[in-house]
Order: sequence, then structure tokens, then C-alpha cells
Amino acid sequence: MELWLVRHGETMVGEDGLYQPHHGLTDLGREQARSVAQVLVKTDFDVCYTSELPRAIETAETFAALSSNHVVRIGALNEIDAGRIDLASTSFKKRVVNHQVALDFSQFGGENEEQFALRIADGLDQLLDDARAKNARRVLGFLHGGTIGAILDRLAGRDFKYQNRPRMPNCAYTVVREEADGRWSDWQGWNSEHLPALT
Repeated sequence: MELWLVRHGETMVGEDGLYQPHHGLTDLGREQARSVAQVLVKTDFDVCYTSELPRAIETAETFAALSSNHVVRIGALNEIDAGRIDLASTSFKKRVVNHQVALDFSQFGGENEEQFALRIADGLDQLLDDARAKNARRVLGFLHGGTIGAILDRLAGRDFKYQNRPRMPNCAYTVVREEADGRWSDWQGWNSEHLPALT
């Protein structure tokens, strides 16, 4: 099986620079989504998945509009739950935006890295079980940077560490392959040649 993982397009943020669960794509994000969709539509996918967050859904639906693919939503593949981070101090929120803190939102009623990684492992199992039940050989997922990082670490048998991975550009994608022995190829980098004029 091949697993193609695409990060959503640029997303509207609040005044504090943080994503909100209900936010969709910016105009640039919609352009990025169209650009990656035009690349991906040249490849045949057996099944497509997304999370239940608008930024990923909107990116996936841009692809679905150009292809004959139906997109399946899996809530367990949502980005980390930041809880009521709106109650956090301005300085803490700035450190979150600049990736200067570990992902631990438990103090705000959200998830920490371990809880997030466990939920993503469950979502990945749901995705793979569904894809295998459909005899899918090539699978496409429109997800989130943190979600994709957790998936790649899970497939490689590593503990998830958000701060250890380079940031994935919006609407970049990566491909991993399941080998005959059941192991997965390791992440080799992002495919983003379709994006230079849009960043």
C-alpha cells in the first residue's frame, strides 16, 4: 500500500495567530489546495481520507471536485486539541505560534503530546483498516502537520516528538510505502515543487 499524506492549505488564524477549530482556508490556502489537487489528480487513488476540521475538509474537497473520489472523514485524525487555549497568556500563545513550547494543552482542557499520539494511532488504525477492507493500494489523506508527523513516527516505530520534525509547508505532501514484510518506508521529505509561486 502507498499512503500519500497532504497537509491542508494556509488557514485563517485569530488575532493571537492561532488556529481555531472552525477556521477554513485563506485565499492563498485555496490557491494552494487547487495547486496540489491539480498535481494529485494525475494519480489514481483508491480511497481518500480527511479529518473533521474545516481546513482539511476544504483542501480535500478541492481535490474531490477534480476527481471521482469520495472523501471519508475520520475525527480521530484531527490536529491536537488545544482546549481553551484562548484563556492562555499572550506570551504563551506567542511561544505556541513560534513552536517554542512542547505540545501540552492539558492545562487548558486539551491534549498533551502523548494523548495526541495515542489518538492519532487510533485514527491511523481506522484509516488502514478501512483501506484494507476496500483492497486499496494507493491511499490519500488530507490532514494536519502534527497529525502527519504523528502518523509518520507511528509507522516508523518512533515516539512522536513534535519539535523534532521540520515544519511541513501548507499543501506539501509526502509518500510512504508498506513493504512486503509489513514495515513502512521512512519519511524522505516533502514534495512541494508545485507551491513556489504560492508561498
